[in-house]
Order: sequence, then structure tokens, then C-alpha cells
Amino acid sequence: MKKKNYPCVAYFEEEIEKEFRKLQDEMYKLTGSKACLNEWNPHITVGKDLELDSIGLLNLTKELNSFAKTQSHFEIELKDFGFMNNKIIAKLYNCEPYVIYIDVIVNKDLLLFVEKLNKILEKYKYKYDIFPYKPHLTLAFKDLNKEGFEKAKEYLKNKKFYKLIKINSFSLATDKENNGQFKEKIKFDFGKLL
Repeated sequence: MKKKNYPCVAYFEEEIEKEFRKLQDEMYKLTGSKACLNEWNPHITVGKDLELDSIGLLNLTKELNSFAKTQSHFEIELKDFGFMNNKIIAKLYNCEPYVIYIDVIVNKDLLLFVEKLNKILEKYKYKYDIFPYKPHLTLAFKDLNKEGFEKAKEYLKNKKFYKLIKINSFSLATDKENNGQFKEKIKFDFGKLL
């Protein structure tokens, strides 16, 4: 059976997604990097990029539905801008190594959720691991060249950003059915309220 990739991510509510899209569009206008706008909706990675066939996806879906029902909503802080020259990503995806992002402050609720989720996911084959865990919200990557990267660093060096966001679900995404754009395949809503 043919396998597909399913990154495990947390997407945002529509209103918050629009706010991040504006920032991604601003980075596109400044740097010329459009991959974020073309390939992904704003998200943070919470689990491995899994390689699953249809039977594996069905089995994992059952496990994740049960797991999600036991989880409570929690909040995360997104704070300020960061920059990476990530040669691992460049090698893995055959792309430019530069990344512009908003930093996610790892708190105990997020870390506990990610650790519990990844105990389930570790049974499955994956493309890459997420540990050590350093989540972020990507604003520009993949087609971001050095010149655009330096422009963005200069533009953002004195700018601040802060947003408190509720996480109440996570998703498996896929690009195989969406012409290279990652979209939500299956959403898992948390079962417990705060």
C-alpha cells in the first residue's frame, strides 16, 4: 500500500489565522518568499510528520480520537520574531535554509500534551522527529533567500509581537490531495473543557 505523509499540527481559529496570514503576506511583500502562503495555513507543529498507509491512518485515527477526548484546552503564548539558518530543513526539503518565525513559549501544558501525543505517534513510521521541541509559527521559509532573510531581520529587529492563543484541537494534515498545499485531513477536538 502506498504511504502518504501526515504532519501533526495545531491550527488556529479563523480570526487568529487571518491575523497570521497578514503577517505572512507582509513578509512576502518584503522578501519575495511565498511558500508559507502557498503551502500551509498558519499552525504550530505538535507531532511527528508521519508516513502512513490507509490502514495505518485508520488505526491511528481511532487512537487519536480516544486521546483527544481526554485532553483539556490550554493556552500558549506567541512572542516576538525569530530567525534561523536551518541547514537540516534545507537538506531534508532541498530548499533555502532561512526561516523567519514567531516564537512559541513552551509552557508545561503544551509540553505535556506534546509528550503524551508523541508516545502514541512513536509507534508509527515518520519522516522527521520534533525533539528537542522548539515550536514556532513560520512566517517565511523554503523559498526565502539570504537577501530576503537579511531584509526581514533588519525590518523586524525592533518590532515586538505578543498573542495568547487557546489550543483546543490538533490535526493530521496532508498535501497529497491538495496539489502540494498542506490542508487539514482529520481534526481531533479536545473533549474536556477548562
